[in-house]
Amino acid sequence: MRFPKSLRLLKRGDFSRVHKGGKKLVGKKIIIHYRLAPSPSPKLGLTVSRKFGKAHLRNRFKRLVREAFREKQLDFPPGLEVNIRPKFSDSELSLALVKEEFDNLVKQIKS
Repeated sequence: MRFPKSLRLLKRGDFSRVHKGGKKLVGKKIIIHYRLAPSPSPKLGLTVSRKFGKAHLRNRFKRLVREAFREKQLDFPPGLEVNIRPKFSDSELSLALVKEEFDNLVKQIKS
């Protein structure tokens, strides 16, 4: 199943708006930059550098985050733009941990 373009941050300007005009949440394994925008649905951006590890580890990180985003998408407010990046290279990242981080994000936004 593909991740549609309508749910992604695609351009450099999108990412910089989230970083400059948004807020930051530092979790156990990931760093979340987010902002609320006037769009109808939440959007996800991923930034994973080569420092994180080899390609298969970077791709696994992205797959886990996308899947967690798909499952938690209905909990997010409309217009939420999120950019996720790993805190450090870690092969112990799990889907449950990413979902927990998204739950913390939702709690922080609502408060």
